[in-house]
Amino acid sequence: MANLDLSKYGIVGNFEIVHNPSYETLFQDEMNPANEGFERAKLTKTGATAVYTGKFTGRSPKDKFIVEDDVTRDTLWWDGTINRPCTTDAFNYCKGLVTNQLSKANKLYVWPGRLTL
Repeated sequence: MANLDLSKYGIVGNFEIVHNPSYETLFQDEMNPANEGFERAKLTKTGATAVYTGKFTGRSPKDKFIVEDDVTRDTLWWDGTINRPCTTDAFNYCKGLVTNQLSKANKLYVWPGRLTL
């Protein structure tokens, strides 16, 4: 998809965009022997691929933060455990970390309807 403009999300750089890749494309890319670190996948006994993602992996239900504003203030259940409020400044800081990291990538994989920042 040549017209995909990620700059409107703050993601800019010299990277290849792989739009809606097939399983075969993903498998070939993740098994590439040139991959390093968290990009390096291994083939398991069952034929699935596995990637070491560091010590902080898995589901983190207590790390769900939502910007508390005029729209969300009275429409969400703020229980303090699952739905936890954060400020717009905190969201923008985290968004900046993510967009900076993605802007440094060599290749980005994008699926339709999945990119919302």
